[in-house]
Amino acid sequence: MSLDQSNPDFDLTQSTLRCDCGNEVLMHQRLGGFCDVCNKTISVDAQTFDSSATVSLNEFIADSNPTKAAAADDSFEVVGVDPLIGQYFGHFKIINRIGRGGMGHVYRAVDVSLRRFVAVKVLKSGSDWSNQSSADHEVELLLQEAVAQARVNHPNVVTIFYVGKQEDEPFLAMELVRGQPLSERIKSDAIEFPKIVRYGVQIANALMFAQKLDIIHGDIKPSNLLVQDDNTVKLSDFGMARRESKVADSIHGGTPNYLAPELISGGETSIQSDIYALGVTLYEMTFGALPIKLTGRKPKDWTEDHYKNVVAYPTPWPEHLPENWKSVLARMLHKDPSQRYQSYDELIADFKSVEALSTIQAKRVPRLLAGLFDCLSVLLVAAAIQYLLFSVLRLRDYTENLAIVFFVSLGNLLPILLYSATVFFFRQSVGRNLLYLRVVNRYGMRPPGRRMLTRSFVRMGVVWLLIASMVFDAQGIGWAETMRTFFASAAILFLILQVTILMFNRDHRTIQDMVYKTDVVLDT
Repeated sequence: MSLDQSNPDFDLTQSTLRCDCGNEVLMHQRLGGFCDVCNKTISVDAQTFDSSATVSLNEFIADSNPTKAAAADDSFEVVGVDPLIGQYFGHFKIINRIGRGGMGHVYRAVDVSLRRFVAVKVLKSGSDWSNQSSADHEVELLLQEAVAQARVNHPNVVTIFYVGKQEDEPFLAMELVRGQPLSERIKSDAIEFPKIVRYGVQIANALMFAQKLDIIHGDIKPSNLLVQDDNTVKLSDFGMARRESKVADSIHGGTPNYLAPELISGGETSIQSDIYALGVTLYEMTFGALPIKLTGRKPKDWTEDHYKNVVAYPTPWPEHLPENWKSVLARMLHKDPSQRYQSYDELIADFKSVEALSTIQAKRVPRLLAGLFDCLSVLLVAAAIQYLLFSVLRLRDYTENLAIVFFVSLGNLLPILLYSATVFFFRQSVGRNLLYLRVVNRYGMRPPGRRMLTRSFVRMGVVWLLIASMVFDAQGIGWAETMRTFFASAAILFLILQVTILMFNRDHRTIQDMVYKTDVVLDT
């Protein structure tokens, strides 16, 4: 969990409010409060409902009694000094509280047996609940979370170390993530698009791995995604996890703003509902706002919000985002689950199509060497063909028709045409491949084959001009010799221009980069 104790996503959910009689009342942000002086119940305005917190839809629908609703709350309060600080839960010594998870407070603790820091989640004890059945239900959910999360042994899932009880208080010990929740990164600063896609790939891989174990997470949201300092994302809080094969037999819930519309209407949890929640998260990372902000505090209010509102996208589309990113988000956020991605393989494939290849810009020398190799290899093959046609086969001696001579000379174009075909189909040249370089567009992705083909005409302009000069290899014809000299001179001037721009441009960009808005990066 996050080590930042000032994290607002982890603030307590109680505050004080002065009653009309003058008495200060402890107010819960969703349950309201009760004044024990004038016996007045103080309700909370529906607009203040926290739709970013996890709820149980079944309990919202079944009973609106505030006492029972407490069991659906995702936090409990510790007033004054936390009595658990310094206590032992098994062989874990509690150091300090660092936040709250789906059904209990989370502490930083020391594993005295292995001498390492861990995160310990402690559920509120049964004696503090309004009734024991609620406590038993929450204990069952905690154990369900532990078992589900422990089964998903994946690098992008927080590892569960231990589950136990200390004086009837159930707890679980888990990996202490050195980082912060994704929700904090969204609040603090804009996230670069390459990172957004990278996070999406990691989360989708974790969810796909969980699905293979018959587990659906059920509560994807930024506060349940922990980002390490190396930008590795860890999926946490499996409190709403369900077995995919038995979703019809289980209750479901989640976080209203991230719930798929079909779940709010009473539908079943599925990978499509998780994909929708992931789509909301990616949209929030991309634009810094929710696609649909829910109001009210009941499922019928949220259903009405979904019915009235559609997901909006910026117009004009931001230049720093690839255009097909909109189609990826739109498909993930489709209100009809059958129109969303039907598998994580399909989703990851689309993520890969917009994923930046590399952000490490290539230096001048590797670019010059790659260009020199490509140009010389094509020219040497063209020169070999020229030598074979006119020096070995001596085709010029067998015909006096100048048109036939020119036609035969077009064979010199075969090497450059083969090079162009390679760039079109593979979007890579031999020289760049040998030096581990790759051409990318302004989004860090591979340009389409057609753009790479036209870009190669500019990059290999010197070669095209020199081969054109070979075509006019006709002796004793003045205008042909003039054309040959013209193309050879143009090739030399173009080469000087290319090298000069590359050497003196601060961004290491060439003519083709400026024209086609591309760059050359290390192929990592």
